[in-house]
Amino acid sequence: MTDRIKGLDSSSLGASNSSPIEQIRASTAVSNATNAPLPAVDSVNITDSARRLFALAQAVHAAPEVDTQRVAALQQEIGNGQYVIHPDRIADRLLQMEQDLVAAH
Repeated sequence: MTDRIKGLDSSSLGASNSSPIEQIRASTAVSNATNAPLPAVDSVNITDSARRLFALAQAVHAAPEVDTQRVAALQQEIGNGQYVIHPDRIADRLLQMEQDLVAAH
């Protein structure tokens, strides 16, 4: 009994003088030569908000983590006893931050 396997070009692969591997190679070579796929075209569209987000990420990455000049100025003010806390400014900024968070959602 002989098992037959269908090849890519619809011809049967079965008993013959050549090996099954050679028959498969021959059938795929014919199939690839006659049915060559068209080249695919890929495209990507970047939205404006994605571009802005990328630019913002780059700016944050480029910015120093610590403002050393501001830290030195604060250390000097504290050391000299000149640092003044403004509770009204702190409260106003906290409220503004809360309003910004609510508006964002």
